[in-house]
Amino acid sequence: MKKETQQIKLVLALVLSLLAVIFVVLNTDTVAINFGLFKFKLPLIIILVLMVIIGVLIGWFWGSNGHNQDKNN
Repeated sequence: MKKETQQIKLVLALVLSLLAVIFVVLNTDTVAINFGLFKFKLPLIIILVLMVIIGVLIGWFWGSNGHNQDKNN
């Protein structure tokens, strides 16, 4: 049962990754980013890739924190 759950999670992660890649590739226009004191222009594809990477890192850290707590309790 545990192996089936891992396979389902893997398939969902792959589908979401594929959708994210398609979305990123379709959005390549240059956009302005305004941080209040400064403003710069970057292609949207770079911003989207950075946001996906940051999201994966946050999910990984958040997920690994939960696993450590389960083992200790």
